[in-house]
Amino acid sequence: MKSLEDLEKALDRGLEAWESDIALKDARKMGQKCVREIKRETPIDTGNLRRRWDSRAEQGGNDIQIHLENDAEYAPYVNDGHRIVRGEKTVGYAEGWHMLEKGVASYTDNYLHDDLQGMVDDIGRAMKGK
Repeated sequence: MKSLEDLEKALDRGLEAWESDIALKDARKMGQKCVREIKRETPIDTGNLRRRWDSRAEQGGNDIQIHLENDAEYAPYVNDGHRIVRGEKTVGYAEGWHMLEKGVASYTDNYLHDDLQGMVDDIGRAMKGK
């Protein structure tokens, strides 16, 4: 870089790339990795619950949100636990598997740092115009 104007242009390129593509693309990858870890923690009976995990990333203003979803109607009960009712009487409690929380924690411990570093590296390349 030869001048402050060159630096300003490089920063603008990096910011534009970040806003338009890099952050959303990397957020989608992060969501997919989270789903992979959540699936590892999900119990298997028929396999339906495990297959129904999905992620999506969306951008709203300056924020990007990663949504982790399972559309099986019984997913919250397996994750959080539930009462066991027989004949209108509660006869026990089934502990939750907490697969969502365990999967996100596993992702955070194993992948988050590297994924954030990859995002920074992508921004650096965008700033250089590559």
